Amino acid sequence: MKALLADDVSMIRRLIEIHLRKMGFEVSTAANGTEALKHSDKSKFDVILLDLMMPEIDGFEVLRRIRSEGSNRGTPVIILTAFGDLNNVMKAATLGVNDFLVKPVDQNVLKEKVSSALGLRLQKDGNEVVVNPTES
Repeated sequence: MKALLADDVSMIRRLIEIHLRKMGFEVSTAANGTEALKHSDKSKFDVILLDLMMPEIDGFEVLRRIRSEGSNRGTPVIILTAFGDLNNVMKAATLGVNDFLVKPVDQNVLKEKVSSALGLRLQKDGNEVVVNPTES
């Protein structure tokens, strides 16, 4: 499974990337909206995690473009934000976001949100987390 992770803070990107890899994802990362759109144009992803406040192109515009064109139009998008206020929630909801994660991101909440967005259940198998599509 493939995930796109876009956040301008390298430490946050790295931490979430580690968690996603433990969950079995191949992760592409982007440090800004322009990079996120380039990745989205080149590859089909199973889930996209997208920061709202990024340089060059913000997360709202990236989400708008993903939802309007390309192979990731139906891909679940989870917004990462330090600003979980109602205005941001409403604006992202009108653009088609699937869910929100407020930073700092908790590993267990991340697993739950990604699992929910994919419509699958993540389960622990030894030391690694695997996606198990047969369980509901």
